[in-house]
Amino acid sequence: MIRELVIQTASELSENATIEEIFDAILIKLAVKKGLKDFEDGNSISHEDLLKEIETW
Repeated sequence: MIRELVIQTASELSENATIEEIFDAILIKLAVKKGLKDFEDGNSISHEDLLKEIETW
């Protein structure tokens, strides 16, 4: 999975992309995948609940 993600991400960027740009793009994709999985698994809260939680900070 990771190998394929690295290859796909690198191929989507320009040939002049730096290793930092490739790394950043990979991290963003991994974070989005994790967020979507968390949402699918019910590990999220509503916008309203988040606002209530922020008020307690």
